[in-house]
Amino acid sequence: MENNNDVVAARRRALAEALRQGDPVVVSPSGEVATREEMQDEGLTAIQVPDGKLA
Repeated sequence: MENNNDVVAARRRALAEALRQGDPVVVSPSGEVATREEMQDEGLTAIQVPDGKLA
């Protein structure tokens, strides 16, 4: 079983890589950050973060 810290670290690396490659990254209404495909797979709606805009 993976340690929760390992799961969180892997998630951060995946999102960072998506940003570096210019893949779309979206934010759910609850504030969760994910790729567009992940949100669509879960049937959630999301707001796409404009290019070059991260807080």
